[in-house]
Amino acid sequence: MYSAKIKSLYEEYGELIEFCRSNGQVSFELYINDTYKKALLLSAASYFETVITKTIHDFVNRKTKCNVEIVSFVDNKAMKRQYHTFFNWDGSNANQFFGLFGDAFKRKAREEIHTKKLDEAEVAFLTIGRERNRLVHQNYIEVQINDTFEEIFAKYEKACDFVDLITQLLSV
Repeated sequence: MYSAKIKSLYEEYGELIEFCRSNGQVSFELYINDTYKKALLLSAASYFETVITKTIHDFVNRKTKCNVEIVSFVDNKAMKRQYHTFFNWDGSNANQFFGLFGDAFKRKAREEIHTKKLDEAEVAFLTIGRERNRLVHQNYIEVQINDTFEEIFAKYEKACDFVDLITQLLSV
């Protein structure tokens, strides 16, 4: 599940960099690179948050047979501004998140990750979340992102496969 807007950001970046290179604008290229890396990182993390929280909302709605009170309670108390507590961003896996749905769900998720060879996708997802946190909590303007724009985009693409797995697991 990819975002067309993030793909558009990727294409726009490529066009701007090409323009800078063909016109000898090295300092402008460096500025664009730094700015767009941060924009891509925040965009990817925000996109994943939107997809996952909507997936959880839909899951609760389906499991409670559209019980408005329960869905509202979960939306307002368990999800509103809580997304970043669902995951251990410094960890190497998403077990904390999967465990929120119980041990059986966590085992099933681990099995699916192993079977579908999504270990790298899981790490890419967590890396994007960790870097997003570093960016917004450690002085956005001064934080240096070590990955290139292309490396961040590649992680985003891999992480999309992991987010797809989450939506599949919660769609049953």
